[in-house]
Amino acid sequence: MKASDYFKKTFVFVFVFSLAYRIVFQLFDGLNSFSLKFLLRTLFVSTLTALILGILNYFVKFEIIKKNKSNNK
Repeated sequence: MKASDYFKKTFVFVFVFSLAYRIVFQLFDGLNSFSLKFLLRTLFVSTLTALILGILNYFVKFEIIKKNKSNNK
């Protein structure tokens, strides 16, 4: 697998997980504290976190989701 594939997989996985986690956690506090400022800050933090971890994984090449190679005949 190419190094850019490691970056893409890590970036997407971390971004989706971080975004979903922050939104769900905020919804437990109530909808009245949910604002545009929170949404923009969450998008920024999720993007920055995913970018940093994606760049690290570009060099380390740690495979998050491994494909099972099975020979089903």
